[in-house]
Amino acid sequence: MAKLSSAVFSFFRQVENRVGVQLDYSLLQQFLGDNFDFSKLEVLSTGIDLRTNLADSSVKMHIRIKDYPEKLETAFLLSDGAAGSNYLSGFVNLIGFDFYFNGKSEIEIYAEVGEDDFFKPETINQVWRHFPDSVLKPLQASSLFFTGLSKANNNPVLYYYLKNRQDLINYFRLNDTAQRVHSFYEHQDILPYMWVGTAQQELEKTRIENVRLYYYKLFGKLE
Repeated sequence: MAKLSSAVFSFFRQVENRVGVQLDYSLLQQFLGDNFDFSKLEVLSTGIDLRTNLADSSVKMHIRIKDYPEKLETAFLLSDGAAGSNYLSGFVNLIGFDFYFNGKSEIEIYAEVGEDDFFKPETINQVWRHFPDSVLKPLQASSLFFTGLSKANNNPVLYYYLKNRQDLINYFRLNDTAQRVHSFYEHQDILPYMWVGTAQQELEKTRIENVRLYYYKLFGKLE
């Protein structure tokens, strides 16, 4: 995993050189510290979020950790306590970093609930009682739910991992554009599951105007 980390930073440097920017890694460095235990690292992923305004673009990193409470506490502190005081704080395993091309950086804390925990009494008491029925209904077709925790964002995006993409129109009242996009992908050679992301306020409307749809295509098996 340490080799993977080295490869990720090599990728970041390539982006910096290609675009001519300098990214701020200070939050990540504070999170990792001097003696990060990479055996607690389950997943390390990265990607680029390109925007029309280059300064708003960013390189993203997501780190999934397991049984590493001291690093969760560090992440909570770096996020100004946004997650530590949140009712979803006990469901955090994923930490995200945004390194913007304008030199700014942000840490994101993600809480997730798996299908096996959806209907446990403690999950109902700690999590679902805070949400309206419009948020809970899509769980019937989902295997994973997650959302970001932030003091600055009072209306975070809620993400659902649908087991069957055909359930999208059964649980989400899409606008016309989103329906056309989904209709197009229904005729493509893609995998059956998908991610859907939208805000709670959108789910409470008669029609969702802002939605994120993520489809999967398999290009071959990794050797």
